[in-house]
Amino acid sequence: MRTKTNPAFYADELRLLLADEPERLARALTDPDSADLLIWNVFSSLDTHRDPGYLAWRLQQFGGAELRAPVRLSLWTGRRREPLLRPGSAYVAQVRRRAEAAGGGPGATAELEAPVEVAVRIESPDVCVLVDVWTDASHQGTAGRDRVVELVEAGLDQARRLSKTLTVAVVYASGTPLAGELSARINALRDPAALAAALPHRDRVPAVVLREVPWQQLLRAWEQELHYLDTGGQPVRAFLDHVRTRGLR
Repeated sequence: MRTKTNPAFYADELRLLLADEPERLARALTDPDSADLLIWNVFSSLDTHRDPGYLAWRLQQFGGAELRAPVRLSLWTGRRREPLLRPGSAYVAQVRRRAEAAGGGPGATAELEAPVEVAVRIESPDVCVLVDVWTDASHQGTAGRDRVVELVEAGLDQARRLSKTLTVAVVYASGTPLAGELSARINALRDPAALAAALPHRDRVPAVVLREVPWQQLLRAWEQELHYLDTGGQPVRAFLDHVRTRGLR
């Protein structure tokens, strides 16, 4: 039986981008629950917006009011694609000390020291935004770490080097148990004291903006911008039907 193909936009570009990850590409093209398909269709098409200033305004739902044009969108960077998102040196030193105290060898912390991937990176003159995308499945960081804290940790040094404010935004499907859990966690970490406690290896934790965006809200905004996006020849109607069947529209 032939596997049904998902309504992927700019399919040749997607195949080129994920040429070194064939299993991921196959899931994006055939798995109806693929988050990568949603990420690609929405954000790669937003990157074609004809009005840079208005696009920046739309993306303020991720980066806050300080996000302004010009903006640059990058997908699936951090681990395999530049710019890499490496944990800070203080965190690496901490996990090495703990591993040594527990009798771990030199390679015991390799997984925790490795760069981490982020679904979408939004660069603007004053703000660096890391956008994580959650599905209904449990979502954790490396080796069970708190994923939000992991992204804050990896993004702080980059934001400092770029002289930008760091924003970490999460996208999730509203109305699910995971959504309530995640929203509560984001709200807790908005307290500077709570965020500092989650990063005890850092002497000082700069201000970090944490935001949450339901998929339903994002897709409504995206649909309102369709006339300004380069989606000619793309399976837009099929994609809208697809997200409706997923309960996201």
